[in-house]
Amino acid sequence: MYPELYQEVLRRLPRDFDFKKQSTDFLQQGICPNCGKRELYTSKNEPWLLRCGRLNKCGHELHIKQLYPDLFNSWSERFPVYDESHGSTDTADAYLKYGRGFTLSLIKDWYQQGSYTDKTTGFSSSTVKFTLTNGTTWERLIDKPERFGSKKAIFKGKYQGEWWQAPNFCVDTLPQELWLTEGIFDAIALIHSGLTAVSTMSCNNFPEKALQHLEVLLAGKPKPTLVFAFDTGNAGESFTQKFVDRARELGWQATAAQPYTAKIKLDWNELLLREKLTAEHLEHYRHLGKLLIARSAMDKALLIYQKNGNTEFSFDFEQALYWYTIDLKNFRKVEEQLLDGNSSKDTREEVRVQTIRESSKVKLLCRCFPQALYSCQLCDSKEISYTFKIDFPHQNNRIITNFTGCQLSSCYEFKRRLLSVAPGAIFRGNTHQLDQVVEKQLYNIKHVQSIDFIGYSKEHQCYIFDDIAVKQGRLYSLNDEDYFDIPPLSIKSIYSLKLKINSNLEQFGTTWINLLWQAFNTKGIIALAFWFGSLFAEQIRESQKTFPFLEVTGEPGSGKTTLVEFLWKCCGRLNYEGFDPNRASPSARERLMAQVGNLPVVLSEADREQSKDPKLARFDWEELKMLYHGRSTCYKGVKSNNNETREPKFRGAIVIEQNTEVQASRPILQRIIKLSFETRTQTPESLSAAEWLESIDVEQVSGFILKAIVNEQQVLAQLKDRVPFYLKQIKKEYKIYSNRIVKNHAQLCALTEIMSSLFGISDEFVDQTIQVLKSMAKERQQVTSKEIPQLQLFWDIFEFLESEQINSVNHARDPELIAINLNQFSEIASSRKQQMPILSELKRLLKLSKLHPFIGQKAVNSAVNDRLNKSFPNMNKPACVKCWVFHKGEKS
Repeated sequence: MYPELYQEVLRRLPRDFDFKKQSTDFLQQGICPNCGKRELYTSKNEPWLLRCGRLNKCGHELHIKQLYPDLFNSWSERFPVYDESHGSTDTADAYLKYGRGFTLSLIKDWYQQGSYTDKTTGFSSSTVKFTLTNGTTWERLIDKPERFGSKKAIFKGKYQGEWWQAPNFCVDTLPQELWLTEGIFDAIALIHSGLTAVSTMSCNNFPEKALQHLEVLLAGKPKPTLVFAFDTGNAGESFTQKFVDRARELGWQATAAQPYTAKIKLDWNELLLREKLTAEHLEHYRHLGKLLIARSAMDKALLIYQKNGNTEFSFDFEQALYWYTIDLKNFRKVEEQLLDGNSSKDTREEVRVQTIRESSKVKLLCRCFPQALYSCQLCDSKEISYTFKIDFPHQNNRIITNFTGCQLSSCYEFKRRLLSVAPGAIFRGNTHQLDQVVEKQLYNIKHVQSIDFIGYSKEHQCYIFDDIAVKQGRLYSLNDEDYFDIPPLSIKSIYSLKLKINSNLEQFGTTWINLLWQAFNTKGIIALAFWFGSLFAEQIRESQKTFPFLEVTGEPGSGKTTLVEFLWKCCGRLNYEGFDPNRASPSARERLMAQVGNLPVVLSEADREQSKDPKLARFDWEELKMLYHGRSTCYKGVKSNNNETREPKFRGAIVIEQNTEVQASRPILQRIIKLSFETRTQTPESLSAAEWLESIDVEQVSGFILKAIVNEQQVLAQLKDRVPFYLKQIKKEYKIYSNRIVKNHAQLCALTEIMSSLFGISDEFVDQTIQVLKSMAKERQQVTSKEIPQLQLFWDIFEFLESEQINSVNHARDPELIAINLNQFSEIASSRKQQMPILSELKRLLKLSKLHPFIGQKAVNSAVNDRLNKSFPNMNKPACVKCWVFHKGEKS
């Protein structure tokens, strides 16, 4: 291991696996990512492989390449060529030695170093070049190959029917076996293990021309047995079976070998790196190959029996599940009958084989093959589910589904679950057979962590979406087993938003920003900056404790829906605006707010009157108060025999979109950044731009979210620096006493500036937007200090009535209090021709009063009735009246 890589690996390993014990030779007692125990260890001098010490219960292995791929993908930067004029291969040498684990002296002069430039993207990479016998070249891209998409290598020439062979390939010294692999590096790995191997370059390339040429060179000498050693997986296994048959038809002896199925898919080169190409391992791989090409279910069963000697077991054949048993009682009788006096050694062996076959039985358990992939457990749950893939023999169809422990422990429940998810799949086995199947597949099964939301997971520090994930700026795709392999983490989400995020950033442009400005001016940029900030809400709350709410209000037709739906397109979400909290039950609101991490939660039309459904409690703005800090959305008891509760955290950002302004308490209003839209400001140009934003395809703009989050570290570093700057600036320019208001608007100013540098927004747009944000902070201060208009009208009527007659409507005897009976107040106000607010709305708003803070509803010894009874003795008004009680004047 070269010094720079060695030092970087030694720096990262203790950080990522928390090794507690470090000696001269080993790092020990690290946390195993598979079982969670402190049994992980590695060599300190050569930390290529990390192993779990619990060999029987775990035995997990990790290679440095799997853990830190970024250290193995910039070979030209780490090992530049200093003398290009003499055909130097410094970069290629380093790649093959450190990246592939090859001994350079063994493969000297087998390769050259080349270069490749993509004409579309302009990206360049050094390559390792190999030449086939017909002159065709194959070049492996070695510098950040992920930039080139699915293209990892390039061909120049045709290779159909040919193979790559080592330059020292000699017909005269051919052994009894010739191994055929898919890739060149796989062939070289087998050569390192003492085998003779060639590469067909692809699993679908049968090397007929090369075999014909080899047959001519052999000139009647014994032919080697062809061992087709393609990769595991549907394509490799299918072509292995076809090519073995084809080779036999051409007169060759042919068999197969298969890499063993591990928790991650390994090819021959990776097995070499893990020291798993010993003679003992190779014999096991030959056995796996024989199982793959078995002609019948019985043939495969007998191969398994001869290997392990078990009298009963389950196995798969052609994507169906079978059960094998051997009748040992009948075995002796059949053997004696077949021998019939023949005692030669050869005859006895043949008889034994035939006896085993005649004493064996194979039963079809199910016309599909359910195979356990991994166990899955939610972060906040104690229950484990198991993910299975179900393959069918009659169609190219694969189903991935989950089974619970209960469904795997009961034959009846398993049969019912299988039939409900896999059409026509009927399990005919009994509980004993099911137990054997389950035990065999679940032993030492891979564990995958799961989350029940979409977006950023603070616990795992990565973004998880439907089909892509991002961690530390690196993009990961969903694998064939429906989870993300982000070494050392394996993770998936069991919830889907069906976000259509275009992962090809080359197709992402920013011309739409000008149209957003044309349609909505500074308000459009502010909303975009909030959406941008919501993608980092968890990290911002982690470092700055809070993240603001955004209020988007305005009359119908002012463009609110167009703006919000477009911003959702920037995150890959189509035809969605938000949800009405008044139409949702408290439980539904809790779930809707917990469905996303680092994405907005839009409350749409929450200003409507009480829902017609009496079962749905009216939404109260006070429910949002704790979400400002990212705390729990609610508290629920868990069905158990203890005091366990469930407290789901809020991970997103709140957007309020409605026609009227939010009327809530001062603490809620201080948490809000408010945008107000009007139809009178619209122009033909702005309407045209808005129509374009409505019609734009999601693939053109959904790169916004991806470009933002791959630059996570850069954004957070700049935010840490710029928020304090704007805090001081806003405080200096405007005398705002609410630190909460200043902080909210400072965060948006900083996000606008950072977003502009990332997406190339013009300085003019940014300067105007930041200036508007500063003014909005001042306006928010004034709004939070004012009374709500309906309440201001109410208190004006109160002052008018009380000015004409003391204790006209104020029942309180305490001079520090105001006590009002709303029905009596309404009656007197109407008699004096006063326009009262609607009583039902007034009852809600009075609790938010700033001028005279609300205390509660109480029975009061009435000063009003006392005055009336003294003036009119015959009225006989009651002494106590139920009133709404307030502090007189603002409470300090």
